[in-house]
Amino acid sequence: MDQTELGLRIRQAREALGLTQEQLALLVNRDQSAISEYEHGERRIFVTELPVFARALRKSILYFYEGELQDADIDHAVLQQLERLPSLEVKKQALELIRVFSDTCELLSR
Repeated sequence: MDQTELGLRIRQAREALGLTQEQLALLVNRDQSAISEYEHGERRIFVTELPVFARALRKSILYFYEGELQDADIDHAVLQQLERLPSLEVKKQALELIRVFSDTCELLSR
């Protein structure tokens, strides 16, 4: 991913929440100058750091990849979210919700 584009998305999400660079820095355990460098594409953000930024900015990790995702990426992200669910019963309920949504989309596309 292009670091400039990633930095822009971080800045936009930060501003949408009304956070200053200093506030975001506290949330992600960095200093303000690092946040500025990230936002200007001057400092690399590693993929392993994205979950921390996603939580702080109240976004999914997919937010950082919009426009660059393939079907397999989405499938993987859905599976990751299902794995986070606390029990088999909750996972079954989530699967049922996905089935209902899928069926509804199929009906609407006819």
